[in-house]
Amino acid sequence: MAFPNTPVLDTFISSLSEIVRDRDGAKLQDFLQIEPPLPDVYTQMVDELRRKYPNESPKEAELLRRCEGLVPKSKGGSTWTAFPTFMKLYFCFLRDANVENLLETYDMLKVLLNQCVMALGDSQFGIVVLPTVLYLSKVLAKLAMGLDRRPELIAHLLRLEGGPDQDESTEKVTLVEKSANVVREAFIKCLTDRSGTPGVHGKPEGKRVGIYLMANLCLKLLFQCGKLRNAEQMFASITAQSPPLKHFPASQRVTYLYYLGRYLFSNNLFFPAQIALQSAYDQCHHQAINQKRLILTYLISCNIIMGRFPSLQLLQKPEAEGLADKFIPLCQLIARGDYIAFRDHLTVNSPATEWFARKGILLPLRNRCEILVWRSLARKVFIHGGFHGDPQGQAQRGPPPFLYLTKLEAAVRWLQSQHPSSHPLPTTTPFASSIPPHTNKSQYGSQIVSIAPDPDFVSLDAPVTNGSGPDPSLLSKYADYLCPDGFFDATGQWQTNPTKTLIDGTPDSDYSQYELNPYAETADQEPDKPSPLMREIESILASLLTQGLMRGYLTHRNPRFAIPGARLRGALPTGFPNVWQTIYARESEDMGVPGWVQPPPTMMGGTPAALGGGGRVVNLSGARPVGVQ
Repeated sequence: MAFPNTPVLDTFISSLSEIVRDRDGAKLQDFLQIEPPLPDVYTQMVDELRRKYPNESPKEAELLRRCEGLVPKSKGGSTWTAFPTFMKLYFCFLRDANVENLLETYDMLKVLLNQCVMALGDSQFGIVVLPTVLYLSKVLAKLAMGLDRRPELIAHLLRLEGGPDQDESTEKVTLVEKSANVVREAFIKCLTDRSGTPGVHGKPEGKRVGIYLMANLCLKLLFQCGKLRNAEQMFASITAQSPPLKHFPASQRVTYLYYLGRYLFSNNLFFPAQIALQSAYDQCHHQAINQKRLILTYLISCNIIMGRFPSLQLLQKPEAEGLADKFIPLCQLIARGDYIAFRDHLTVNSPATEWFARKGILLPLRNRCEILVWRSLARKVFIHGGFHGDPQGQAQRGPPPFLYLTKLEAAVRWLQSQHPSSHPLPTTTPFASSIPPHTNKSQYGSQIVSIAPDPDFVSLDAPVTNGSGPDPSLLSKYADYLCPDGFFDATGQWQTNPTKTLIDGTPDSDYSQYELNPYAETADQEPDKPSPLMREIESILASLLTQGLMRGYLTHRNPRFAIPGARLRGALPTGFPNVWQTIYARESEDMGVPGWVQPPPTMMGGTPAALGGGGRVVNLSGARPVGVQ
């Protein structure tokens, strides 16, 4: 039935009917445009829709009936009821969309995409709208991320969500996350399509050709909103149901491996992340400089954490422009062994911190690379101050190479003395007499990690008192010490004390043994008892030994690190093996990457390898008895 008042709409619907009948999904997507600026024919069609089918009028039911004619009829009637509803929403979107109100446009577009995903679920015709689902998903993602970057446009929405009835314990869902949820539904429709052979033995057929297109877009949105935990189920579903990744186009493979590598990196699975990122970098087109630089950022970070520094040849490539200034100073600090300078380089106030934090690699580098810094420090101290064995008595039995840990302790205290403002040094040990004095004399907590004192534990360093005020005889005897007429404050300024108050609080009531120095501390530490710093150093070395980054054993009575079996290879290669080779030898036993579907292994001749022997039937009817020729 023709409608003379809507010639453009009639022609448009007639063309769509032919497209659906031919199942031309690419042409359908080309027709269903929504991004401005639209061609003039769409403007004319919008005018006809506003005249003939105004918003919230009874005529909208007539528009739906016209859209129902787009679906091919069958004997039992059409089952693709979701598509006419989608087309009706599409026409309403063209008619009512207001680009000046981006939030309202977002809500309308999300409803439109939801309906298109429902149409995608049809087993016969759903494949026709797959390109359209991808197109609408990209537009929705672009709009959601744009609104996320401009919070002033959705400030009123946030105020409404933060009303008096809002439960503060529930996590707020952002527009980007809502978009990711819609795209994930489309991904599930593609993944669960039953056309062709399922699993790792199949190839992309039907709607499954869109598995990684939808997965990559969903992962992009999840990374944008920082909800990576929601991607775990996606990777598990892909592993269980997706065809091998090698059957998909290179652009989809590279994008997916990049996001998979970043996901594994964020979950501290650095070895499989390195495999995925390395494959993405190798398969990326040589002209895609920006994409290769993005991949290199995380690939270099993975390798540094595993003790593999980037070469100058790599950092001189076009895609590595600017990365040398970020990573070379970090590698130099790791090799130097100055753990305080390493922390200062990646601290909050460091100029390099902003770039590392923006890329999401600051905390992994800061937390995972410090153990390599300690290994470098221990190695340097062993080179310069350790016992490397007797070169003249190789054939004779003698002590193995070793390092006195007191030398490593002295090196740590010397490093602390070079950074007095960042890391105050306790001064109650004999070695402290040779370095500048510091104000912090705490023997509680870590001697390596500098943390502001907790106010609840300040009293640990305060003088011990019996809860009562000082004895009057004590004040009369030590008044010039305890409550003088004036004193120098922490800034060196003279402060008067006219009220004769106690300068340092209530002192210990028993000063009989301190005639000359009432502030002297009791030397209650046993001579042979290791210092708190020595305990921490032993713990760090024990961690290095457990991880295989150092080889040998520790002795505690006379603290040493010994390297047995060093006669053949030497002390350094034996006690301090190559970090990357050590990790690779341990992790390469299983080269599988979670979330990366590989083809099944093949045997000689190209036949697939059997996954197991159970359930196979062997026909023995023609078998001869044993020994019969």
